Amino acid sequence: MRYLLLAVLACPCAAFAPETAASVATEAWIARVEATASASLTARRLLAATRHVPRLEVKGSSLPEAIAARPGAEPAIVFDSARMSAMTPGDGEVLLILAAARAELAFPMPIVEAEQAAWQKVLLFCVERGAADPRGFGAQLAREAGAQGERTAELKNSMIPARSPWAPTEIPVVRLPESALARAGLFLHLFESDPQSFYWAVEAGAPWPSGSARLVELEDLFALRARELAALALAPEGPYATLGSRRYPGALVRAAYRLRGTGEVERLREALEAYDSVGLRALRPEINRWRRAVGR
Repeated sequence: MRYLLLAVLACPCAAFAPETAASVATEAWIARVEATASASLTARRLLAATRHVPRLEVKGSSLPEAIAARPGAEPAIVFDSARMSAMTPGDGEVLLILAAARAELAFPMPIVEAEQAAWQKVLLFCVERGAADPRGFGAQLAREAGAQGERTAELKNSMIPARSPWAPTEIPVVRLPESALARAGLFLHLFESDPQSFYWAVEAGAPWPSGSARLVELEDLFALRARELAALALAPEGPYATLGSRRYPGALVRAAYRLRGTGEVERLREALEAYDSVGLRALRPEINRWRRAVGR
């Protein structure tokens, strides 16, 4: 079982139309976008790493934003031909690199850290691409980062804690920009201000399916309850599951049950390559280089 990666931002609960092999027109579109995106070293590496991943096409579907997972599917980068025709070149590049980054990390279920790492790769691509083309892509990215910076206060208001542990509170849903390049601009602005705000926005801006999990929660559960997980005869049902007299969210235990003995948790941890420490430090000088190139 693997992630189904979409070049559009596909909703996990959407009804998918049948996929077909990419048409001649779609193949030509992909070739054009890959050619311009390849000004970035990150893009070249991602495209090379996912060259074996099939490029498929979905016609006439209505795929709103978010990530998508479908059990039993092998990795594929899927293009919605209707949306492609309306995409700006910048959005097309961002979405293609996002899809490639997700495909490189292919995982059996939606994982918060994997989506954060994928978008961090997109930001690295954006600033590399922007530095190589400061008057075109770089200037567009700078405009989006500046415009989306006005949303920072709105996003941070969502993180205000309740007045007391007992006070009712409602965290507003974060509505991210529809445009992929605008979304990258917002994430880039947040990353420059505080990387933790960027990671939070990636997580808060996606409608995660109920079966989603955080990698760190899975790792902790395996470390603490490996024996009890191994003893399960069936995946637990219901909102909670008891392991070693402790109650855990049922979805988390079901995810761990699916993954036990597969090596997938260890594989993903290795594939993430310390994105939130080593990868974070590697992105900063590239942002500075892009800023110098565009003069902003």
